[in-house]
Amino acid sequence: MVRGLATGGEPLTLTVAILAANVADHLPGCFASLRPLLAETNARTLVILNQDGDAATSKSARSLADSVVERPFENFSRQRNYALDLAETDWLLFVDADERLTPTLCDEIATVLRRGLGAGWRVPRRNFLFGHEMRQTGWWPDYQLRLMRPEISHYDDSRQVHEFPIVKGDVYSLLNPLIHFNYANWGQFISKQRKYAALEAAALHAEGSRARPLSLIGQPIRELHRRLVTYRGWRDGPQGIALSIAMALYRAEVYRRLKQLDH
Repeated sequence: MVRGLATGGEPLTLTVAILAANVADHLPGCFASLRPLLAETNARTLVILNQDGDAATSKSARSLADSVVERPFENFSRQRNYALDLAETDWLLFVDADERLTPTLCDEIATVLRRGLGAGWRVPRRNFLFGHEMRQTGWWPDYQLRLMRPEISHYDDSRQVHEFPIVKGDVYSLLNPLIHFNYANWGQFISKQRKYAALEAAALHAEGSRARPLSLIGQPIRELHRRLVTYRGWRDGPQGIALSIAMALYRAEVYRRLKQLDH
């Protein structure tokens, strides 16, 4: 139940959109978690597949979703903008394949649709990394703006990574969290962070940023302090300390790659 809202009235229409590539193992669980919301709102489901993704993900998506579209992957922002363009409903909810909705979150979203308040809604996320829930270190409450009105929302398609929607209107926050099974193991974490580092470095370079010699040291130290002290990563125990160090190394990799691009 959304704080301060009453139920009643006809629900507005909803599309649930999922971006998918090489996530065949996650899709069934994701769709299973959507069932209470789909039953209550009669929402349509849309999967945007990366054109170079695996066949297993494509097969799984086509067996589960109302609509599946394949598209060449340029960046995450453009994939999400494409989903917004395809939506013919009053609202669109983005869910990642490795995320799960709880029944209480489904009820809360259905209430928002009945009331029609606002232009967008943020949802907190409970992040599980390597089977351990991160309650500090910058992974909680980890608000994500995921529920929005398509006609007044878009993503800055110049952002290569860590995309964020721009919504024209009031934005509120839901109370109930998404469950996010973020990384299964360290190998997966390191592989994805390397890809993100390359994308972020390219984006910084395109914006005119340059890697100064002190940045190669100062930026990682700043990130370590932010994760470990500001975000109290130490309270997550050895996992929080290890992840704080890993994110500092990620920041070092971003600026190392940025330095390469300068040359």
